[in-house]
Amino acid sequence: MDFSILADQYRDEIIRKTQELVRIPSIEGEPRAGMPMGEDVNKALVYTLDICKELGFRTKNVDGYAGYAEYGSGDELVGILCHLDVVPAGEGWTRPPFGAALEDDRIFGRGTSDNKGPTISAIYALKAVQEAGISLKRRVRLIFGTNEESGWRGIEYYRLHEEKPHMAFVPDASYPVINVEKGIVHVHLTHAADSSQLPSADSRTLRVLQLEGGHRANMIPRICTCKLAGDAEALQKAAAIAQGLQQDPYPKIGAVIQAGELALTVEGLAGHGSTPAAGVNAISYMIRALHQIEEAGFSFDSRAVSQTIDFLIDNVGFETNGQSLGIGYQDAVSGELTLNVGTLRYADGETKVSFDIRYPVTRGLADILEPIKEAASNYGLSLTQGHSNRPLHVPEDGFLVQKLLSVYEKHTGEKARPLSIGGGTYARAFDNAVAFGATMPGEQRNVHREDEFTTVSELVRNTAIFADAIALLAGE
Repeated sequence: MDFSILADQYRDEIIRKTQELVRIPSIEGEPRAGMPMGEDVNKALVYTLDICKELGFRTKNVDGYAGYAEYGSGDELVGILCHLDVVPAGEGWTRPPFGAALEDDRIFGRGTSDNKGPTISAIYALKAVQEAGISLKRRVRLIFGTNEESGWRGIEYYRLHEEKPHMAFVPDASYPVINVEKGIVHVHLTHAADSSQLPSADSRTLRVLQLEGGHRANMIPRICTCKLAGDAEALQKAAAIAQGLQQDPYPKIGAVIQAGELALTVEGLAGHGSTPAAGVNAISYMIRALHQIEEAGFSFDSRAVSQTIDFLIDNVGFETNGQSLGIGYQDAVSGELTLNVGTLRYADGETKVSFDIRYPVTRGLADILEPIKEAASNYGLSLTQGHSNRPLHVPEDGFLVQKLLSVYEKHTGEKARPLSIGGGTYARAFDNAVAFGATMPGEQRNVHREDEFTTVSELVRNTAIFADAIALLAGE
């Protein structure tokens, strides 16, 4: 069966449904009755289930935490795992982030690639299998999660209350097949307010009025801002020091002095926290600027700020592999650990820093947390473990991986081997699940960055590829 023909017939529907779904700003919000991830995420879930119901699939809303659409019969279940939530838009967009603007072959908007566009392709892939009359020996279930970007409570609720798939793929990474995913842990470090032994208020003491950067631990921060107050000459020197770090094209550094205050802004290059070396971390450059200001003989009125700066300079700097923290692990299966400094906040005399860490499959959480905890304690910082996900390793020679590789070869003409990534997908929520698509190797879609996009060609192509995958995994 040539599913490319059917996929092309669905082109206009796929475009429209993708745009309509992207226009729902489904960032996790305040819980409401029956809407545990907030109203906007719930709108996206209801909208998606309505599409599936209209196409003739059996659907279920799993108490607002997840949903699914199912087709076929059989004792075993093939899952296709998608998520409907998105990270915040962030700064720097040249188009409305939830406008879903169609320009030539591209659709722009937060979630177009991660993960709403692939979700629509998966829905219409199942429709193509249905319309083609493919005989199935296994049921196929599209499972829709609701907070993949911020904690996985939705998919965990599904795991506790619903049937688990016998095998599954996740269109939330890249081709050919991802059979290894590093472990993930978010680490939160806090320096509590401490008013003791503060620097004396002289002309070389700068008051920290504000310091913040980043939106989520798993996003490379594009913007970090700091406001300082103090002696006019001191502010001018501090501004000059900070601006000395500017590079072309990044980081861009702004310094404005007005009414006795210096406003510093560092602009970097955003991106996904799983690939921190691919961006320019605005927080890291701000910390470097503040450290150089201290080295020039100035001090800050906050012990929390000063010690946080010292900790990050001594133990992280611009590294993205955790080497100076004592966690620079790597292995042959999954490669090198990655570390992203995702957020920084200073308020009420207290600093908070969040890391996103992706660690090799041969290591455990204790190998990550204990060295960080020990190092941080030397600077007055305490550690709290946040969101975490186990590593994933599905054997290369198994049925699932080999069938999906054969689909990739059919559509590209290329033989390939499965890959390892630092990104975390829903594959690790279940046994015998891997990521499959939705971008070709080397394609860049600005995921977790401004001007995220997908292409119409990609949406249609993926519909055909996913349909072939369904037919091979679930067919007679």
